[in-house]
Amino acid sequence: MNRTPTPSLRTRVVATVVVLFAVLLLIVGVSVDVVLGQQLRRDLEARLTDRATRAVELVESGVEPGDLVQSLQGDAIRVRVTTADGTVYGAPGTGPPGPDVRPATPAPPAGQSRAPGPPAPPDPPAPPSDSFEITESLPDGSTLSLLGDTTAIADVRRQLRILMVAAGAVTLLLAAATLTYAVRRALSPLDSMTAVARRITNGDRGRRLLPSKPKTDLGRTASAVDEMLDALEDAERKEAAAAQSARRAEDEMRRFLADAAHELRTPVAGISALAQSLQRDAERRPDRVGRWSELLVGESSRASRLVGDMLDSVRAENTSELELADEDLADIARRTVERAALLSPQVRFQVDGSQPVPVRVDVGRVEQILSNVLDNAARFTPPEGSVRVTTGADTHAFVTVDDDGPGVDEADRERIFERLVRLNSARDRSSGGVGLGLSIARTLARAHGGDLVCAAGPTGARFRLTLPGIAGRSAGSTPANH
Repeated sequence: MNRTPTPSLRTRVVATVVVLFAVLLLIVGVSVDVVLGQQLRRDLEARLTDRATRAVELVESGVEPGDLVQSLQGDAIRVRVTTADGTVYGAPGTGPPGPDVRPATPAPPAGQSRAPGPPAPPDPPAPPSDSFEITESLPDGSTLSLLGDTTAIADVRRQLRILMVAAGAVTLLLAAATLTYAVRRALSPLDSMTAVARRITNGDRGRRLLPSKPKTDLGRTASAVDEMLDALEDAERKEAAAAQSARRAEDEMRRFLADAAHELRTPVAGISALAQSLQRDAERRPDRVGRWSELLVGESSRASRLVGDMLDSVRAENTSELELADEDLADIARRTVERAALLSPQVRFQVDGSQPVPVRVDVGRVEQILSNVLDNAARFTPPEGSVRVTTGADTHAFVTVDDDGPGVDEADRERIFERLVRLNSARDRSSGGVGLGLSIARTLARAHGGDLVCAAGPTGARFRLTLPGIAGRSAGSTPANH
């Protein structure tokens, strides 16, 4: 048996909310960091663009390259101007121009080697890899390079991250403490419910939780517990009745088995006696062998028919074996009556069902129902009597079978549908049946969602089969008088 997980509700609620709050703070912090960084970089790029525009204006007004570098340098912006003859003023990574401004050494004439000179100053430090650089051609033919240093931006973002982490940690601690207190107060009714449940367990079965607000979460839980306790008490009251029903069902099963054994005993005893006669007297009485064989076949058929009826009686209760299809109940009734007329030629069969009656049924099972009912009617109808079959539809599709037999007493109209029941009335004397046909027929009818009942007919017994019709498709035939 799988155990029900029962973690601490208070801990789970606090932990879940704190984790969600931490995720929210993380998302907000990352968003602020990204947005601020992008904004600072856009500001730096705008300053570089402004310096490039200003440089064009200064050159047009006659400002020298060195003065141009001096005017544009600063505020995390480094400037380099390369004149048309290759002279470089300022350089990214160096300080402001002046002493550091150095012209480029012109190349020696062709055929001459470069004269030795003083060693070149060391290269300036490389700018950061994420720095901005703008190159602009000036009106005097020189080239302006502007490099924006992002070190300050990185410092600001680093300080902001430290501040957000510290503030977030303090916020989470305060939130956890506040949530712990709030959840403890919110779930305090659970402690009261637990105490009441334990008193109920200890024998105070009449006590109930009786929530003051049954629409809340805890109220619904308490109401469910009260309903469970009411159901348990109701189950205890019904336990005796259920046990009695089980005993009655067991008694019915035992009676069915006893009756089945009794019914089988007669054909089995006959088969055994005839087999012994054939074995013992076949040579001495060859004139009797044919008769004995005929009787043996008859008794075997009777036993086989009884076993088949018992199996049908059990299978009829299994609705999963039904193969449903859209059919015309009037057509099914006509076909079944034709077969019954061939088996009972001494009885006249009449069918009244000119209108189609659409139904969704297992055709074979419905034919079996009607065959059992018609066989019962034919057995009790005197020679030259008639069996009348009527089909139609009112609230349900129906088939009625009226015979000219002795009828069924009102007190026995339900008993005839029990298994292996034969009545002590004129209806059952010398019937030759074993009392399973009508039981099977009713079980199959109910498996289809319908029913089979017995009533008093105009001259004898009336059996009425009802089945669910197909809504909106049934042609209205005039129902018989009931």
